[in-house]
Amino acid sequence: MENSKMRKLSRRPTIISPTGHIQSYDVLHFSALVATGCLLSFIAGYVNTICIIGFFQTPVSAFTGATSKMIIELGKGNFNMTLHFFLMIFSFVLGSFISAAVVGGSSFRINRSYGLVLLLESLALTLSYLFEKTTLNFRESSISLQLGAYLMSLAFGLQNGMCTTFSGAVIRTTHVTGTLTDIGLIVGQAIFYPRTRKHIWKLKVLLPIYSGFCLGGLTGYFVYQLLLIKAIFLPCTIVGILGIAQLFYSKIILVYNAKHITNKKDWTKMTINELSATKPKIESYMNKNCDIDEHIILQDISIRDEKVNTTTVL
Repeated sequence: MENSKMRKLSRRPTIISPTGHIQSYDVLHFSALVATGCLLSFIAGYVNTICIIGFFQTPVSAFTGATSKMIIELGKGNFNMTLHFFLMIFSFVLGSFISAAVVGGSSFRINRSYGLVLLLESLALTLSYLFEKTTLNFRESSISLQLGAYLMSLAFGLQNGMCTTFSGAVIRTTHVTGTLTDIGLIVGQAIFYPRTRKHIWKLKVLLPIYSGFCLGGLTGYFVYQLLLIKAIFLPCTIVGILGIAQLFYSKIILVYNAKHITNKKDWTKMTINELSATKPKIESYMNKNCDIDEHIILQDISIRDEKVNTTTVL
C-alpha cells in the first residue's frame, strides 16, 4: 500500500512551460498584450482565408500540411512541386530567423524592434499582392504566383517568431494547432490534477486569440468576395500602422521620457541625499523601459555626486 501511494505521489503531469512574466503584468499591460495578440491573430486568420480561397489555394500560416504535401510530391517524383513546398517552408523559417535577429533577446522589452518586424511583414504582404496581381495580368506566369506564396510564408514567419519570442510560446498568432492543444491541456490538467489549476489564467490569452483567428477568417472571406485580391490591403495597413506606432513609442517617446526624468539643470542644486534618492529611480525606470542613453544619465549623476562629496570634504 505504501509503495502504491508513493508511486501515485511521484506521478507528475506534464505542465506547460511557465510564463510568469506575462502573469505578473498589471491589468493595463496584460490587456494590451492580449489585444495585440488578438489583432495579429485576426490578421493571420484573415490572410490565411484569402490564400485558401484565392490564387494560392493553400494555407500559408501553418506548415504541417505543406510538409506532408512536400513528401507526397517527392514520392510521386514531382520535383518541381517538392521544391515549391520546400521553399514555402524555408520562407517561414527564414521569417522566424529574421525576427530573432531583429528583436534580439527573449524577454519582452518595449524598446526592442518589434515595430521593425511588423513593418517587414507589411512589406512582404504588399509585395505578395504585387506578385499576385502580376499573375492576374499575365495568366501564363506561375513564377510570380509562387514568389507571392513565399512572401506570404515569410510574413507569417516574421509575425509568429516575434510573438513566440517574448511570450514563452503561449501566444502563437499565425496558427491555432498549438493554441487548441494548450487549451485542451490546461482544462484537462485542471480537472484531474488540481495543483495545475494555477495555469488556468492562460485561457484568458488563448481563448481570445483563437476567437480572433476565427473572426479574421470570417472577415477575410466576405471582404475577398467584395475586393478580391485588393482585400490584402487591410492587413498590410493594420500591420504597418502597428509597426510605426511601436517604433515611435519605443524610440522617441521612451527615450524622451528617459532623458527628462530629472531636469539636468537642477542637479547642481541637489544635496547628496537628493542625488542618492534620484539615482535608483532613474536606474529602475531605465531597466523597465529603455536601454538607450542609460549610461549617459547615470554617469552625469555619478559625476555630480562626486563633486558634491568633494565640496563637502573641503
